[in-house]
Amino acid sequence: MDEDIDIGGRVAALRRRRGMTQEDLSEKTGLGIATIKKIEQGGSARMETYHAIARFFGKVTLAFAEPTSPTPGDEYQDPALAAIRAAINPPIDISGEPMFDVGVDEPDLRVLGRAIDSVASAYYADRYDDVAQLVPSVVRSAHLHVRELDGRERERAQQLRSDVLGVAGRYLIQVRQHDLALMALRDSLKDAIAIGDQPLAAAAISSQAWSLMRQARFGEVEELCVQASDQIEPRMSRATPEQLSAWGWLQLRAGAAAARNNREAEAREFHSMAAAAGARLPGEVDTAEHLMFGPTTVSLKTIEAELILGHPDRALELSQRVPDDVGTRLKTGVNRHYIDRAKAYVQTGDTDSAFGVLAALRQKAPEWLRYQQAAREVGEDILASPKRMPSRRQREMADFLGVPM
Repeated sequence: MDEDIDIGGRVAALRRRRGMTQEDLSEKTGLGIATIKKIEQGGSARMETYHAIARFFGKVTLAFAEPTSPTPGDEYQDPALAAIRAAINPPIDISGEPMFDVGVDEPDLRVLGRAIDSVASAYYADRYDDVAQLVPSVVRSAHLHVRELDGRERERAQQLRSDVLGVAGRYLIQVRQHDLALMALRDSLKDAIAIGDQPLAAAAISSQAWSLMRQARFGEVEELCVQASDQIEPRMSRATPEQLSAWGWLQLRAGAAAARNNREAEAREFHSMAAAAGARLPGEVDTAEHLMFGPTTVSLKTIEAELILGHPDRALELSQRVPDDVGTRLKTGVNRHYIDRAKAYVQTGDTDSAFGVLAALRQKAPEWLRYQQAAREVGEDILASPKRMPSRRQREMADFLGVPM
């Protein structure tokens, strides 16, 4: 295919090669005729729209994607992030050293550990404002400990610094600050490698893969995770929970990237390997970098992949098997699953059920929900439903999610 042809031209050329009208392509992909016309006329679309077209034509998703500028006002602009930037990405002076004040307090690893636990607890409780306030001082404290301590104590300080940078990176992904997140995760990985902590390093790579996927860098994610998982592949009969979790998460990230890039067979294989790791555990385990892993986590990610691969009925069927009582630490993963469930309802034409899922999520996790681009997309699809005028509750939800009416 000629790389000089724009996306609209590629879609139109492939459609005509198959002797199809725009109406035919709309019917085959499940996309609106207006969407097909918009794309062929040079307009942009959501990544999942490109994925649907690519899946039909048997192409990788990025054959229909190209770099675009972010939508103005689309990013999280809380001024509290300025302090996080200063801690994670400080200016570099003429000597090549970072410029920041790490303070003069005496190092205390127990106090630092408790502070990092507080950051992690705030993150998993969706208290994002608390995370933004806590992270700068805790990261600076971690730098102080690494600078001031020696030997085993310094290694422990590096482990803790890797931990807090990992949590900070995942928070920054949630608020869509991906480049800053990648900086935090890069430094988290460096500390983990320096002390030889493979599970912690793998967890940092897994979170890095998550951020790269948010930037639609699917091929890079798959290659990154395959390379890392090959290096740390555990012997299942002897592996510790941390080793199984680290390796399993790399399979899940690779599977998610493959699914998004229209590589169905590879996606299923990655998820199968993750399931094998999860089956060796008695349940969900809390391991490196506060990541949960186990059979339920694998099920949630498998359902997500089924939806991405264009099987909403299968996703809804599998979602009925997700247990209701998953505990606080798996809450974010389950909440993300509910957005997938709402999306599956939309794709099967049941917009009322989709709205019900979003309404329940707003009651349960409002702070988390308002940062979810996937929820906004579901809201857009519900409002675009031709059934009737939006209800008052739907309009309120649109205002909450920032969906234009």
